[in-house]
Amino acid sequence: MKSRMQLMVGDVSATTLNDATIRSFRWVILLVIWAAFMVSCVDRFAWASIAAPVGHALGFKLALLGSLTTAFYVGYTVSCPIGGILADRFGSRATLAISMFPLGVLTFCFGFVQTFGMAVALHLLMGFAAGAEYGPTIKILTMWFGKDKGRAFGIWATGTSISVVVANATVPRIAAAYGWQAAYQILGIATLVFSLICFCVIRNTPDGQSVPHITRKQIASLLKNRNLLLLALGGAGALYGTLGFVAWANALMTIAHGISPVVAGSVLVWFGVGAFVSKPLFGWLYDRLVNYAKIVTILNLVIFIVLLIVFGNCSSISSYYAIAPFLGAAAYGYTPLLIGLFTQASGPQLAGAAAGFVNTVWSVGSFISPIVAGYVFQHGRSLTNTLGVIAIGPLLGVILLCFVRKRAVAES
Repeated sequence: MKSRMQLMVGDVSATTLNDATIRSFRWVILLVIWAAFMVSCVDRFAWASIAAPVGHALGFKLALLGSLTTAFYVGYTVSCPIGGILADRFGSRATLAISMFPLGVLTFCFGFVQTFGMAVALHLLMGFAAGAEYGPTIKILTMWFGKDKGRAFGIWATGTSISVVVANATVPRIAAAYGWQAAYQILGIATLVFSLICFCVIRNTPDGQSVPHITRKQIASLLKNRNLLLLALGGAGALYGTLGFVAWANALMTIAHGISPVVAGSVLVWFGVGAFVSKPLFGWLYDRLVNYAKIVTILNLVIFIVLLIVFGNCSSISSYYAIAPFLGAAAYGYTPLLIGLFTQASGPQLAGAAAGFVNTVWSVGSFISPIVAGYVFQHGRSLTNTLGVIAIGPLLGVILLCFVRKRAVAES
């Protein structure tokens, strides 16, 4: 009897240890995914950091330099749903690694570009490879994190903020020291290394859990999911506001109010600080207030709208500095909230395909807002009117989110 009891205690201890190991390992998973995402975003932002000197060296017309970024996002938008579906059908780990491997190769090859057509084609393909990363990433985090997945989404989302800093801090310096070709070749090698790390370290699910492959009928059902459609369209409105402001904030301050570019840039640094801090903070709020996540998201967007209006009516530089970090927090804080809400709407099994579909719709808002805001600003040079048009996006998001029904999928 004694030996039997000892055996039972040993079994319980082993199980507890295994659970503890899984809980610890998921943070390793998050670290690897975050680092891989950050590196892929550096690949994305590298061109913007050195476009002018490289374009001049290659003989590209100044007006056409932005078309490379557009080509990247066209490829990115097309591949988002494909990557999500592949993650749900064949596994997130393989899809993530397969996405990053061609991105690394293409980034490396960009260092050998000689013609504008080749540059556009490579950026289009780079975007196509990078877009397939989003779906499997959300799927992995959904499977590994349960009641604290909001924090995971928030921490992961900081990768975009960090990557902007890393790209602008390293790529121009490497290009100046060793040539722009070397900068892209180094980035390509780094991306390939992280592709290998992802394949070796990441697992689709914690031990003992299995995820059945989804069917075409289940994928089609996502298009009939009312909550998912509302969250996709509402998120597009929110991102319309965020990207519209980011694209034109510097010009709005310098042209409309005569603020120097250096001061305007400093104001936007504080905007970026607020954005960085807000993502894990709002992810934590999602975990604590999961039953009220929709309400928190709506309140976030309402504050975003109010702060846009206040920013447009600022009369001093000190007021810009005071509002900027709070505006940055409101402009990005909804990100982990919306990710948590759409994974609720889809359920873990369809999280990858849902992420790909939603991110595709969100990208539409990102494309439209800089164009619309630029048109309004060009014809009136009014900061207030331009920010008013930008605020229409999050206002639409608030209206659509009001119709999202109470979550039907229980948190794990």
